[in-house]
Amino acid sequence: MNIQDNLKGFADDTWINGIGSLFRKKGHKNWGINLSVYPHDQEKRTLLLSQAPIAVRKNVLRPTKNYSPQGETLSFSVDNAQNWTVEVISNCSAWPRKLKKEAEQWCFKVPLEGGTTVFIPQFEMARALFFKNVYLSRSCLDHGILDREFGIEYDEFDPEHVTVRVRELTTCADNMFKDYSYRRFLAWVLLDPEARRSYESISRLQINTGNSLGLYQIWDFQFEPPSMRGAMLKVRGNWDRDTNTFFVYEVSGIGNIAANVPEEVDFVSPKFFTLESGGGSSGGGPAERPPEHEVEDESGESKENYPVILQGNATIFEFAKSFNTRKAATKTKKSGNRGDGESTQAPNEVSTEEQGPDGMLPSADWDGLDDQTEDTNLYESRFASFFKMLEILESKHDCEVVKLGTRKLPKIGRCNGHTMRDDCTPRVWTAVKVSFDRASFYLLEVDMSDATKPLSTKVINATVGDKLIEQRIDFETRLLKNSLNWPKAYLDEVCGASNHFFIVHPKTKKTGQIAMDDIERWAANVYRNLLRQR
Repeated sequence: MNIQDNLKGFADDTWINGIGSLFRKKGHKNWGINLSVYPHDQEKRTLLLSQAPIAVRKNVLRPTKNYSPQGETLSFSVDNAQNWTVEVISNCSAWPRKLKKEAEQWCFKVPLEGGTTVFIPQFEMARALFFKNVYLSRSCLDHGILDREFGIEYDEFDPEHVTVRVRELTTCADNMFKDYSYRRFLAWVLLDPEARRSYESISRLQINTGNSLGLYQIWDFQFEPPSMRGAMLKVRGNWDRDTNTFFVYEVSGIGNIAANVPEEVDFVSPKFFTLESGGGSSGGGPAERPPEHEVEDESGESKENYPVILQGNATIFEFAKSFNTRKAATKTKKSGNRGDGESTQAPNEVSTEEQGPDGMLPSADWDGLDDQTEDTNLYESRFASFFKMLEILESKHDCEVVKLGTRKLPKIGRCNGHTMRDDCTPRVWTAVKVSFDRASFYLLEVDMSDATKPLSTKVINATVGDKLIEQRIDFETRLLKNSLNWPKAYLDEVCGASNHFFIVHPKTKKTGQIAMDDIERWAANVYRNLLRQR
């Protein structure tokens, strides 16, 4: 993994070879991480705990070229992680470098059925499980922070609904609640008893087992993992074939994670609001972000900036069962229209540290979460009227309908179109194939129930539409970059200008709600349009 956003103080092409103890100067708040690095002759050999998402062995900081991932990969199923034994790294035969700084750090020792013994450094396991961004990394050693910053209210009438009240003085940045993947992850940490107990064991064990050395507190990282029964771990590291032992550099994926969380979780806060159009002009164009950033770790961030998202080690995370979360806002705020002024270049220096009264740098956050939970089932109900219209095409107009699936729109840069404006849940689209009288068409529908104006159904002749369906990721990107309007020029190029058209939706008093009589007229209108184009 090459970290493109540069950390100040490190030499170019710095390799992280080992991860040692955590430390904090007495009287100070921030914890640091001792590193073994190459080149050796440089002054900076530490990271702050807020930078834990990139603290991975064999990572390259400030790379001047592309480096291939080091080591071999291995995947295995977890029986019960709470039964793993504990060893120090120096007892692992596959430990590739005898580095003094990490020799006494703690590992989980995991025997596999095939005879291989896997050694997972405890800090790396915790990083993959919990250290997804600045807040979760920094807060793990702040004892009692979850109780101070979040209130849990269970619904006495509905056991599958819970409200998480975000305290007004929380240090958790708003981007955690705006991103549905992070919102779901935070819900798991807060509400799943095993996950929460595991996360909070970090601060408890530090208090119980930390040491004092001169002006510093020193601690060899430890935590108690959740059981993770049935989870699949994908790891990368050094495999010693002679002893059949495997030393883990990185836990790159955790799949099939059981989550004991209610089906519906609402996050509420007096700070939350939804944007509505109609505000005045905000002046010049938006500042463009530079291709790379310099991450400063000795200066506090400004309170005025929405975090710049930095590239981290995005661990694949997949829950065994999806659950729905919402950012529930009761207030609205008018969004200003950008003026016609020229865009400016945003500064390249940013900070991952806590906001301070004198902070001047834009705030930044690591993105260490790649949520691949299959959850489209949560959002298919948004197409209930559309699917009912298709049923009428089948029953009354003798059409054959094949559903091709519902997909979430991807996150593209800083574009927010991939989430709904009202509750920041994923925006989804669906495709179906409708056939009759040896003619076939693809019908594409995007959920626009949060907008004042719906997007018409796009119809594509199936003889040329296969290519578009195959290139759906490219199509999704064009749709988002075209501000959630059908990308006509792109469709003309891929399908031909005469091979795609649109069919308007019935007029409704409220977007997304269509009366049954209107659905039947909608189906008849769709059928007439398809007949004309066959």
